[in-house]
Amino acid sequence: MPSAFADYGAPDSQGFCEPPSAVATEALRSRATIGVSLPQRKQPLHQAGANFLRVQELGAANVHSGEMPLKRKESLRKGLQRISQTRLHSVLQIIVREGPTAESVHEARKIVESLRAILRLARGALSTEARKERNQVLRDFAGSFSRQRDAAVTLGTFAKVYSASLDGKREQAPKPQWATRLQKSLKAEAHATLPAEYYQDAVERLRRFNGQLLIFEDRACQASSRSQSEDDWDAMVAEGLRKTYRQGRRLLREISAAAEPSDELCHELRKRVKDLGYQLALHKKIEGVRPKLAKLGEVGDALGDARDLILLRGFISRLPKKCHLSPADRESYHCVLTSVDARRHQLYQHALQVGRRVYRRGSERFTRRMAKRWRQWKGS
Repeated sequence: MPSAFADYGAPDSQGFCEPPSAVATEALRSRATIGVSLPQRKQPLHQAGANFLRVQELGAANVHSGEMPLKRKESLRKGLQRISQTRLHSVLQIIVREGPTAESVHEARKIVESLRAILRLARGALSTEARKERNQVLRDFAGSFSRQRDAAVTLGTFAKVYSASLDGKREQAPKPQWATRLQKSLKAEAHATLPAEYYQDAVERLRRFNGQLLIFEDRACQASSRSQSEDDWDAMVAEGLRKTYRQGRRLLREISAAAEPSDELCHELRKRVKDLGYQLALHKKIEGVRPKLAKLGEVGDALGDARDLILLRGFISRLPKKCHLSPADRESYHCVLTSVDARRHQLYQHALQVGRRVYRRGSERFTRRMAKRWRQWKGS
């Protein structure tokens, strides 16, 4: 079936796309009205979980991963608009053309995360109303696919945790009943058909921001329109970068001071770490940024793995009829929970250890240092 977004032109040198034709727009509306399904999955979301986890390791070459940095000869305003528009165009193409496959959902959600990070980076140049509206639309779009994504990731996580919980012992044959029921439940949820109607509204709302994701206020436009060679750092990104860094540093200190790391705070730290990573990836050509990105990636991976374990623990705890488990099944059940908690604690400690190196400077000093190196890069 032809895509309603097939008539979008490819991004030009500035990253802007021609709007869809009237025919293409009407096609999307017709599908939303009569419920015509989008393209079928090429690969089920559950696919044993392992394939989905492998997809997570392939993001380095994708559009969201920082392979689209800012250019030396363009203003920050034009650069951010170019990158955000190209990424928005990619999200729409991925979901509408490929449908919600394991790969497309993962890829689209990562790009959406990077777009939300750009909105936070440019917060000083955007009106609060415009930024919040766009952030909510992006959040709703990603949320449309979160349930299946969580089930698919948890399925792969369980396979690794269950194996580790055996501690060298030979795996039971057959598996304990509770483990079989869990895997069956996760597969059913990950493989559940996601009707196009479920996410078409989110796609349509996102499409309306094509070419208008970053609408800068007059003062920011004036600061960056004088000349591409002039300095628009303060007007465009200084406030957003400083706040993103400060929030992460504050969370790190709060978690470090607690007797036991809070899952909620660690999840918030993970989001701020990812924001900072996406924001710095735009400036990856600047001196000193790549080592910082490597450390941020290490922290984010550890906190992300810990988050997957939390999801797994939630799925396990919701299993019905645990009181009817046999002694052997009950032992394996508690061994897995013990393994989950121990591994989560190790991941938190590692994330905090590396995180302290990432956030060793204060936010003001960090931002000034970045501004100085950006100006040196622009002038070279």
